[in-house]
Amino acid sequence: MRTWGDITLHFPTADPSTGAPGLELLPSAFAHRAQPPRTRIDEPAARHHPDTGPARSVEPLASAARAGDPLHEPFGGARTLRRSATEAALRLRSQQADDNDHTVTTELATGDGLALVHRVTRHEGFVRIRTTAVNEGDRPLTLDLLTSFTLTGITPFAADDAPAPGRLVVHRIRSAWSAEARLVSDTVERLGLERPYVNIGTVAERFGCAGSMPAAGWMPFVAVEDTEAGVIWGAQLAAGGPWQLELIRGRDGLAISGGPADRDLGGGRIVLGPGESYEAPEAVVSVVQGGLDELCARLTSAQSGHPRPGLERGLPIQFNEYATTWGNPTHNRVLALADRLQGTGVRYFTVDCGWFTEPGADWGRSHGDWEPSTARFPGGLAATARALRERGFVPGLWWEPETTGELSKAYADPEPHVHRDGAPVHVSARRFLDLRRPEVTGPLLERMAAVLKDFGYLKIDYNANLVAEGEVVRELTAASQDFIRALSARLPHLVIENCSGGGHRISPAYAALTAVTSGSDAFEAREAPVIAANLQRVLLPRQSLVWATVRADDTESDLVYKLAAGFLGRLCLSGDPDLLDEPAWRLVTEALTLYQRAAPVIDAGVSHHSGTRPADAMRNPTGWQSVLRVSADGTQALVVLHAFADPGGSPTVDLPLGHWTVSGALGSPLSVAGTRLRWQSPQPWTGAVALLSC
Repeated sequence: MRTWGDITLHFPTADPSTGAPGLELLPSAFAHRAQPPRTRIDEPAARHHPDTGPARSVEPLASAARAGDPLHEPFGGARTLRRSATEAALRLRSQQADDNDHTVTTELATGDGLALVHRVTRHEGFVRIRTTAVNEGDRPLTLDLLTSFTLTGITPFAADDAPAPGRLVVHRIRSAWSAEARLVSDTVERLGLERPYVNIGTVAERFGCAGSMPAAGWMPFVAVEDTEAGVIWGAQLAAGGPWQLELIRGRDGLAISGGPADRDLGGGRIVLGPGESYEAPEAVVSVVQGGLDELCARLTSAQSGHPRPGLERGLPIQFNEYATTWGNPTHNRVLALADRLQGTGVRYFTVDCGWFTEPGADWGRSHGDWEPSTARFPGGLAATARALRERGFVPGLWWEPETTGELSKAYADPEPHVHRDGAPVHVSARRFLDLRRPEVTGPLLERMAAVLKDFGYLKIDYNANLVAEGEVVRELTAASQDFIRALSARLPHLVIENCSGGGHRISPAYAALTAVTSGSDAFEAREAPVIAANLQRVLLPRQSLVWATVRADDTESDLVYKLAAGFLGRLCLSGDPDLLDEPAWRLVTEALTLYQRAAPVIDAGVSHHSGTRPADAMRNPTGWQSVLRVSADGTQALVVLHAFADPGGSPTVDLPLGHWTVSGALGSPLSVAGTRLRWQSPQPWTGAVALLSC
């Protein structure tokens, strides 16, 4: 065992002389409670069966399957590519610990040309795991499966298969357009992951993404909770393209693994020539004595070390005019809005889509030529950007660089686009540029640099999901990330927002490249606060853009409900601020002032979720929810509350120990007594915010 702070690593082996080691993570304070696994199944149904074997297997910490592999699992076809001949052939070549860089490197090899290099690196509260496949042979090899990580032996706190119903709970996060980050929690029984009564057969649950939107369907996240021991394991994959996560069980211990989507799930194959290597997406993995909130705080903390532009200090509030003009911006309308917003604390002003179309044209079918409309911006975009700067704003601009709309001249030329089955791929009135090719990316980069030199903020959008051969999609999404890197190097002053029809590219892979991430397109939907709260499980609030779209016909409670949601991430104002009457506008400006005061807690803290809203209720939620976010030093806290249909009673939120006072509030009265905050009898569809000091 190796202890790294409050995480202990254990590398068990089924057969120390030949077998590849597995990897277990345990909370250090609980490591002594791990149970030696039983050696044989002693249940009556198995007692007389000839194949009772060892009761617990060790899943190798890295695994692969090669094209043409015999599979040793008789009933796992189309469910898993684990249990392959390649996996069975893996042997430990070496394992070394480097205490200087806090890394354990394990090399596995098959003896016939394939080596897997697995590196686990220590960080505060989590580990990073990277696995590289190397072709050491003299002929090409093709991988149908490669894992980034595997955790074996869940749960180590039971000597058997933890048979108590409901003891092991699997947490996953579904995602769809304007329904991002829906928490789904299932028992292993509900997922069919109970062990077979004897050691025959394997049960598996594999899920992931096959296209170019890594959060279309599922987020690259999984957690398994031992509710009896009070311990939870989890992982996030830094996957920009096709990925998978897998739960597998053949004997007592459950295992979780993940990596690039395999051939069955994503059509992906990794072809390595002699001497070539491929590194699977990084996995951030942790274990904690606690619950889902504590685990997610650890996993998302891995995103906190990414470089941040200087403009990002203080979490600037943004105004984006999309939900104002709906793709019809003009110079005059932009400046009228800017005049209204002066002095409010709004710093970024983003001109969204449509700046390149003539009035009446469909922006979603016309992008790709990137010529600013002289009808909309008679003096050119540079003049509008200059006028915004004169009013104290950082001007921003929308762009969808990876696709071309079917009404653009760029769309008409099939040659620079991605092809499948001999024809350009077309999805939702778009074709996809092949960013793997320098002759495509070069001119695009030049065009963007020429326009964006006058801007300080860029919203990169991506509004269609490309599905093709797995290796093609993997290469294209890697090229997409390289393009963002190149753009950042060319225009280092830019603050970049990652958007993909809202949150379809929410992944650590993209969060590492951009300062801001679009959380959702739920511009003024009543489920917006549910989505924003849920997103904190996979994305730092300081990166998570949340729309607050204000309307002239909003009531005071409507405005508070919307504005309060903005405190769950990066507040993005939109709508009709210049049409609000003075009382309504005063309420908005008070909220913006409070947000600026709360920004340090939003920026760096730990969130705790509570309430009575059912976890699976999003479009039509009932009850209430709260998110308590406590600053890193424990001296400040932010509580964001929302009441939905039938909230019932007076919600209370438990606060950390200390003497708390309300230093700022938004919405109906909130009171603190000891370590409990009380919201007195909220009406349905209302919100409230409290900034607390200790």
